[in-house]
Amino acid sequence: MNDDATKQALEHLAKQGLLAVGKDGVVQLRQPKQYVWQPKEDIKPYELARAIEVMFMPILQQGDCDSAFEKLPDEAKRHFQVVER
Repeated sequence: MNDDATKQALEHLAKQGLLAVGKDGVVQLRQPKQYVWQPKEDIKPYELARAIEVMFMPILQQGDCDSAFEKLPDEAKRHFQVVER
């Protein structure tokens, strides 16, 4: 693999949130979080609609679930269990 291909691969992984580059230039792999859907009995339609953004992010936009989860209001976050790997 040439230097350009390596750089592109690292940039792709960084955009996916799978690695981070420290201030010292060291590349570290990030262990992804897992979001387990556990809706409460009192879930509201608004909370469900917002939660769907996280549940289907990888399928719809191949986006970053972590950033989608962070954008959720607290009332929607309560329906997920966050598991650190």
